Amino acid sequence: MREGSCVVVSSTVSAAWSKSAEAKFSERNIQFCDCPISGGSVRALNGEITIMASGEPKSLEYIDPILQAMGKEIHVIQGGVGMGSTVKMVHQLLAGVHIVVAAEALALAAKAGLDVNQMYDIVTGAAGNSWMFGDRGQRMIDNPNDDVRSALAIFVKDLDIVYSEAKRLQAPVPLAACALQQFISGASLGLSKQDDSSVVKVYETLTGVSVSESSKESTAKEGDDIGDMWVLPDGRKEQIFEVADEKEHHLMLSNEYTRVLKVTLPAKNTTWAHRHAEDSLYFFLVEGGLNVINHVKGNDPVCDCMDFGEVRYGTHKTDKPLVHTITNMNDEAMLCIDAEVIKKPPVTSPFPLVADHHTLIKTRDRCRVYSLLLEPGQSTTVSYNFFYLSVMLKGSQIKVSLGDSISWDKTPAIGDVEWCSPTLNLTITNIGSSIFEQYIAEWR
Repeated sequence: MREGSCVVVSSTVSAAWSKSAEAKFSERNIQFCDCPISGGSVRALNGEITIMASGEPKSLEYIDPILQAMGKEIHVIQGGVGMGSTVKMVHQLLAGVHIVVAAEALALAAKAGLDVNQMYDIVTGAAGNSWMFGDRGQRMIDNPNDDVRSALAIFVKDLDIVYSEAKRLQAPVPLAACALQQFISGASLGLSKQDDSSVVKVYETLTGVSVSESSKESTAKEGDDIGDMWVLPDGRKEQIFEVADEKEHHLMLSNEYTRVLKVTLPAKNTTWAHRHAEDSLYFFLVEGGLNVINHVKGNDPVCDCMDFGEVRYGTHKTDKPLVHTITNMNDEAMLCIDAEVIKKPPVTSPFPLVADHHTLIKTRDRCRVYSLLLEPGQSTTVSYNFFYLSVMLKGSQIKVSLGDSISWDKTPAIGDVEWCSPTLNLTITNIGSSIFEQYIAEWR
């Protein structure tokens, strides 16, 4: 750059960074102005942003025509370079806290069964309103995933500047620190590049209620179908989700014969209300056993216990769909494999499997389940004359061989699943140092 020219920085940076940049440019006889902005992209295109300008008076005078073209409100901050960034820092404290508070308020309203659209209308016309609640609150309700006006990652950066500068000044900022942690939580959920209003998803994850979905509740009917409302005994309302759309049910595999979901419910958490419409096998894989509260729609909540490795079968298509919530009462996460029995495969076996180290543990009209257990060094050769789902209980390194020509080693882990076609002369050898145990679920 030529001597005498001027660098204008409008990003949100720390005051220390601005002062350091000014010193370096000054060594080259280049002017520097610290002029952060506020107002967003729409106001920027219209030349209506707010500018917080700081720097040497002669430098500010030099760039004034540019500032006048860019902004509607231009505030000259006394004290030299760095003071504009300091003002922007305080502004971002308010902006970030207001966004998080908007998310917190709307999530609480949704959890309490309120109409969030009505709540929004009330707040925006009352004393509790803020510009951020009016703007970001509407986005939280509308949930426009593809409309990113200001990325969540920006507030992780900006509130970190607030926290760091406040720490240097020994000025307590507990609300800003809490807001920063919520934005960091959003980033950990993969929301960094989404709109900053998506911080509401942090609260949705914690409360089990979707703000955007609850906005549709006023038009939803009470019933047992997906999208219907379940009115709980305490008056709260929950929308019923298809089981694969429930936040703790994660799709592992899907084909025309089965759909397999892994349930990973954190300790003391409750699932959203969800609906099972297919006959299903459930494999419970919590070491030491699992304790839950099972609340089936139309019934009182009941306590239930499942041993490690317990297998259950639900006739949700043969009888009627299951609509329920599950609360994990353990001090550790719940792990369960939910395998839907959707369709009869083209090849089935009329008789139960008889093979070394295999034990038949459950029989139903649409499936059979066997336990395969191998101690270290043990081996079995078996022909599976049916389509089946393998579910791992206890992993160990094994060697798998097909006849005399093909073999491979693998080390499956608890909860691993695999859909398999009929297989002849399969040899499985436990070459590890621990017990190998898996379930073979035969489709009939």
